Amino acid sequence: MLISAGILPIYSLIKGGQKRIMRADTRTLSTLYGSSAVELAKTLGYQRAAFMDKEKDFADLCDNAQRNGFQIIFSSKKIGIEPLPVGAKPQYLLRVDILVKAINRAFSDVPELSFVTILTDPRVNFY
Repeated sequence: MLISAGILPIYSLIKGGQKRIMRADTRTLSTLYGSSAVELAKTLGYQRAAFMDKEKDFADLCDNAQRNGFQIIFSSKKIGIEPLPVGAKPQYLLRVDILVKAINRAFSDVPELSFVTILTDPRVNFY
């Protein structure tokens, strides 16, 4: 009885520690995939990042994430800059949103992580 009273709390601590480690691992990998997708968008630039879901590098990143139990969701949206001076051409910024969800992981209670970056059109100056 004394041995079981000493071993059960230790076992409970070990199991709780393993759960925290798994959750931390899931968050770390989610952050890694999200930041990799944002960096890819920045590398591709304004024109190609709008259609990043059609890029081979992004498809490879999504496949790797899928194999490790994550889903990467991409969306982009052009945002008009206002107010513009009289006679100026419309100018746009590109907002890239990346959402990383943990799927098929031991702990699915880890929240979805959202990453956002704004890209400018290098052909237009904003002076």
